[in-house]
Amino acid sequence: MSVIDQLEKTININIKRAERLRQSILKQAFTGQLVAQDPSDEPAEKLLERIKAEKAKQVTTKTKKKTKSQPQSPTQLALPLD
Repeated sequence: MSVIDQLEKTININIKRAERLRQSILKQAFTGQLVAQDPSDEPAEKLLERIKAEKAKQVTTKTKKKTKSQPQSPTQLALPLD
């Protein structure tokens, strides 16, 4: 049983280590430290402003489609209920 207990302990330690590593990688990714930054890239703020402006432009240029209601037929079909 001591071998099983030791393996369980090792597994738990590695799970905690993997979670810390994951958090570290995510932090580096969100701060732009994982890859070299291109100085010619547009800042995120300007990109977001441009996207919002484009979406607003699309909303104003879209035309709403009106659905035509189907004319009601004056005759109804009678179905036998036998």
